Amino acid sequence: MKMEKLKKDIYNLRIAIIPIILCVIIMQITLGTICPLKGLIGIPCPACGLTHATIYLLTGNFEKAIQANPTVFLWLTTIMLFIVDRYIHKLKIKVFPYIFIITGSITIIWYIFKYFL
Repeated sequence: MKMEKLKKDIYNLRIAIIPIILCVIIMQITLGTICPLKGLIGIPCPACGLTHATIYLLTGNFEKAIQANPTVFLWLTTIMLFIVDRYIHKLKIKVFPYIFIITGSITIIWYIFKYFL
């Protein structure tokens, strides 16, 4: 793993990471959730359930992972491909922005079907 690159990325993102962590803590304390849409408007966002789904997936509970948010499989695959490409072995694939857009689009389509149709 290219630790120097990882350290540099974390260092470059430090100005954003601290406010995000503080915001998440404040939202959890005041609104009871880290989801801004759910906390302020009362409806879940397309990403709601991804954290629970990831935990279920990592503990081997695939059924609950699918129930929480079935797009977790797409997100974990996309993130793992990105990590491999950026920090382990450059895959020379320039399609990652498109993969993220496709994964996000599928997540939004799933959300629309689940909550609005």
